[in-house]
Amino acid sequence: MKLIVSYTSPYARKCRILVEELALTDTVEEIEAHPFDDGDVLLAANPLGRVPCLIGADGAPMTESLFITEVLIASADDPWTHDWTTRRLEALATGLIDLAVARRVEMVRDKQIYSDYWIKRREAGIARTLDVMESQADAFSGERSVEGLTAAIALDYLDFRYSESNWRADHPKLTALHERWNERESFQKTKPPADG
Repeated sequence: MKLIVSYTSPYARKCRILVEELALTDTVEEIEAHPFDDGDVLLAANPLGRVPCLIGADGAPMTESLFITEVLIASADDPWTHDWTTRRLEALATGLIDLAVARRVEMVRDKQIYSDYWIKRREAGIARTLDVMESQADAFSGERSVEGLTAAIALDYLDFRYSESNWRADHPKLTALHERWNERESFQKTKPPADG
């Protein structure tokens, strides 16, 4: 299988970490592609022009990190548990990533056309979601938990692209969760480039 990724994408990072954690590095080849470049490799595999994209052994492309997560888990000899309860929490943490990415996209637009309204709206959504995740942080705590991984990636992405959010200040349980994941080799190995 081939996994098309961008090293700054939190969605791709989730899949990259799972490849490491599920011991799939010998069966999944990583290919870098920047989605804003509209490169031939990415667009041939995924007409949406988004990463990640997993190309199966049969050549069939699979898009969207939530789906790719399921495929990777099903491919592993020692899969992680992934049931409806964990998927609910995973979706919440993915929504936090969605808000943070949407904020980032708005922030890098030309100053003449970006919208303070949409930036503030996404920041308010991020704050609300962090509060809800803090109240449910114990449910994110499993060592082999897709929802915990997704939450940790979302928090790390806030550090990367929205450090002024100061999310740790009122979220001690999420801080502890992030610290636990940050110690893992897979997490360190997939950190986005500092100049990304």
